[in-house]
Parts: sequence; structure tokens; C-alpha cells
Amino acid sequence: MQKCHLHLSVIPEALVASMLPAEEFGRYLAVGSHKQASGAAIYFEIDPDFSNEFFNMGIIPERCVAHDDGSPKRSLYLGIYRVLEHIPLEALGKLYLTTRDGQVLVLNQGELPTEFSAEYYLYDEICPVHPLIASNLGPTAFTQFVTTPGSPVCVPKIFFAQLDPAAIIGSDRTAEGSIAIHNLPERIKECFKELDAADKPTKTVDRTRQLTCRWSHVKNGYFIGDQNHLLYYPFPTKDTLERDHYIWWRSATL
Repeated sequence: MQKCHLHLSVIPEALVASMLPAEEFGRYLAVGSHKQASGAAIYFEIDPDFSNEFFNMGIIPERCVAHDDGSPKRSLYLGIYRVLEHIPLEALGKLYLTTRDGQVLVLNQGELPTEFSAEYYLYDEICPVHPLIASNLGPTAFTQFVTTPGSPVCVPKIFFAQLDPAAIIGSDRTAEGSIAIHNLPERIKECFKELDAADKPTKTVDRTRQLTCRWSHVKNGYFIGDQNHLLYYPFPTKDTLERDHYIWWRSATL
């Protein structure tokens, strides 16, 4: 019997079994089986031995099977609601970023930096909620803040990217690696200032932000964590992308 793989999609949130290995699965999500563009995708590969009673894993052997013509079963949805919170961080493998035309970039887990030096941070929350957030907390403290049990705005786990304000306005950073706050879009500038004035750790920049992939805005990588642990998936530098992943980068920035 051909092996089934498990994938955690984060836009939208879903646990999917598939006979397609990770990179082929990404191309299928992006362009579909008939090569008709349907959108970019971000997803994790999941330990194939993962199991949780929250999901009906028992249907995999009988339903994740090849079609009568021998073609593979491309997707068997096991859950589309409260998926992330029921998958332990240790079950997560590589992270895959797929452009609208099916180009796939693979990110490995990296060592979490011990320090993040910035006066303000801009976070693109992706799953399970997806507002744009300004904060004066670094990624580790931010993760702990938004996953604090009992908080009225907490989530069990959070997947997000740190964005680069300089990239958003199409500006190079200064020699000190920062950017003047007065150059930022008005809403972001207002939120950064309110963090100080109101002594708040976070401020919502955009609560109805659409689920789109802004890879040219990613500052350093993707983070996924809960109250106790945080995983980091470093994003390549622009020079590395242009040198080693040119086709993906060109597609990602179109």
C-alpha cells in the first residue's frame, strides 16, 4: 500500500492526509489538479505516526487510497477547525511555502535567537487568527503573551511571521538597522506610538487582514509556539533567495 502523508495547512487551517509527498502536495494546493491557479499555500509536514482522538484518523487506511485509475488520493481532510491546538509542536516537521504557480520553498527548523533587538515589532499572525499586530514584545515574549491561559484574547498556539517595516514601504534600512518611524504607513505609525502612550504590549494594526502571503515583507522567519515552547523557521536573506532560490523568489514577488 502506498504511504499516506500528513500535512498541516495554515491558510486555511486544516489537517490533510495525502498520498502526495510534501512538495507535490504544495503544488497541488497552489494550482490544483487541472493547473488552474487557486492561490499560495503555507503548510507543515506532520509526523506520519501522529494521532489524536480529536481527529478521525481511522478513516485514513480506507479512504486515503489510490483512485480506480491508479492516480493518488491528493487530499483527505481530517479537520478544518481547532486543528493547530491539537497538534503538538514535536509533531511538526519542515515548513513549506508555495507560490501561486506552484513553486515550493522548504524551511527547516532553526535555532531560536537568544535575543531580538528592536524597539517595535510588527507581527503577521497567520493561524489560528490573522490580524496584523504591533508590539513592543520580542517573538518569545509575544508568544507567551498571546497564549496566556485565561486571557480574553488568548489562543492555545500561534503561528506568525515577523515583518520588516522597511520592506513594507520599500525602503532600505539605516546603518543602524532601523527605520525612522515617521516614514511608516500612518496606521502602523499610530500603533507604535500608542504602545508607549498607553503602556500596552500589543496594538492591533488591522483586525480584518486578509490571508495572503507577503514573503517580501518577512523580516527573519516564521514562529510557532505555545505557553511553554517556541519553534523558529528562519527565512533566507534576499541575497540567498536570489542566488539559491531564484525561481521561487521571482514567483513570490510577482
